[in-house]
Amino acid sequence: MRQYFPPLGTLLVLLLLSPPLPALAHAFLTVASPRVGATIAAAPPQLQLTFTEGVEPAFSSVTVRNAAGIVVSLGHCKTAGAANRLSVGLQKLPPGPYRVTWHAVATDLHKTQGSFVFHVGK
Repeated sequence: MRQYFPPLGTLLVLLLLSPPLPALAHAFLTVASPRVGATIAAAPPQLQLTFTEGVEPAFSSVTVRNAAGIVVSLGHCKTAGAANRLSVGLQKLPPGPYRVTWHAVATDLHKTQGSFVFHVGK
C-alpha cells in the first residue's frame, strides 16, 4: 500500500490561507517615571509605569517602599490614560531610596513582575 503525501505547494497554500493565531505576549516594563535607578530632586505625587502590552489593573499591583520597608504608595494602582500604563499615588517622600515592586497581568492574562530602585534627593 502506498501513502499519499500532498504536494508541498498545496501545504503552503493551506498554511497561508489559515486564520492567524492571536499573538501571546507578556506585559514587560518599558518606561518608569521616576526612571529606574534615577536620582530625582523632589518626589512626584505619583509613580507611572508603562508596559509593552495592555494590563489589567484589577489583577496588577504596584507597591513603593522606603528604606525601612514601609509602604509609601497610596492605594491600588490604576490605569493612567492608556491601557498599558499603571499609576499609583505617593505620599510626600523625604530624601532616600525607594523600592518599586510591580506585578502586571496583561490583557491576555500572562503575568510578569519586577522591581527597581529610585532615589529622592542627593
